[in-house]
This record gives sequence, C-alpha cells and structure tokens, in this order.
Amino acid sequence: MQIDKDAALIRNIAGGDIDVAIVLGSGLAAAVGSSFERVAIPYERLRSLPFSPLPGHRGEALVGTWGERRVLAFSGRSHLYQGFSAGQVTTAVRVARAAGARALVLTNAAGALNLEFKAGDLMLLCDHLNLTGTNPLLAGIVDNPFVDMLDAYSPRLRNAARRHATDAHRMREGVYAGLLGPSYETSAEAAYLRGIGADAVGMSTVLETIMARALDMEVLAFSLITNAAGAETTHEEVTAVANESAPRLAQLVEKTLPEI
Repeated sequence: MQIDKDAALIRNIAGGDIDVAIVLGSGLAAAVGSSFERVAIPYERLRSLPFSPLPGHRGEALVGTWGERRVLAFSGRSHLYQGFSAGQVTTAVRVARAAGARALVLTNAAGALNLEFKAGDLMLLCDHLNLTGTNPLLAGIVDNPFVDMLDAYSPRLRNAARRHATDAHRMREGVYAGLLGPSYETSAEAAYLRGIGADAVGMSTVLETIMARALDMEVLAFSLITNAAGAETTHEEVTAVANESAPRLAQLVEKTLPEI
C-alpha cells in the first residue's frame, strides 16, 4: 500500500517513528521554528498524497527533530474545493499515523466571527462545526467509522497550550466552523455562523480532526485569525497576515511540544 511505503520513507529519514505530526495552513510555513532540524521531502516523492499547488502552500513534508520530538510537518494541504474527496484530503493524517505519530497539531488561517477577535490573534480550537457536507470516514476507510467526537481537541494538550501561552501570543479560544469554500462568506453567512456558535471560520481542519480521532490520535489545533469573516478580503491579504503572525504561533507550538 502506498501509504505504508511513504510512511517507511519518512521513518527512515527521521531515524525512527514520528512522535508528532503538524499540518501547516495557508501562509504558515514560517510556523516551523529555526530550531527544527529537518529534511524537506517534495510531495512528488510521497505518492499517496494528493496535492494541487496553491499560494501559501509549499507542497513538501518536513521531517526531523524539533523540541526533542521526531516531527513530521506537512507544508501544504489539499482541500475539498480543489476537487479532492474527504478521504483524499485526510491522506496526510493516515500517512502520519502509519509513520508512528500519536499526536497531530493542526494549524489554519481563519476568518473571525467573534467580534472581539482581531487579525493576528491566535485561536485555540476547543470544538468545531463540520459544515463541509462530507466526512472522511465514508465508504469504510477505517474499520470503525462510529467515532466519538466528544473532546475531539485533546483537553490535555489544550491545557498544555494554555500553560505556555503569554499575553504576547494573543491566544483566544473558540469554536471553528469548517466550510467547503473556496468563496469567502457573505455578511449573512457570517451572521448565521456567529449565531450557531462559531468563533472563526475556514476551509480545512475539521475533516483532518475526524480522521485523526478515528486513528486514535490526540489533536491540538490553532487558527491564526487573518481577517473578519463577511468583510471584503483576498487570499493575498490572508496569506500576508498569516506570514507576519506565524512566528508567534511557531513559538507557542515549540514551547508546547515537550508535552505532546
């Protein structure tokens, strides 16, 4: 199976089983710190991974040591709006688990729904709303698709992130709404999402979390707030804010890694 072959390649480069996998969202390649000693593997070498290039998504897997952990960081993800299935966009999670990872750190760029959130804030995900219209566990991808999603975002890892966050990290907490995309939200849609309890909205993460929980992985996730949902914005603006704010996210992840 190609996933197993790709996992074997990753373990060989890492020198053993991966401890933690990280998925980097739009413009968040800078969220891997300078202390992360890594080797870059182009996605072309990991043949199980579907990928279609997007601005802000490099398309390479970074394998090495960061914070005394063997880390696999995916710089670039696939999305439903590119025409991929729910199973395809979560292949990276399956590869990471096959390579040994028992924990997954997800990052994304998101639009703020909570009126107190500002561009540049970090949001620790405490829950999500899957509004994509699909699920990666369809069609028997895993043996038991009836996965308990209570506390999908690990309380243990969230507590660790809270302990290491300072005022400088500008960390908020909230519920993430995952939508299909690729268009941004109308003002009415933003008001609706706010009304049903979402604090931020984006086009990723929720399916990866579902797959990770099905594979018995602990999940920690952060949104980097790049814009106000329902207001005029562009992908270039989103990526620019993510690039500028990513070092704070990198620092927080690095501080938390010893407890993951």
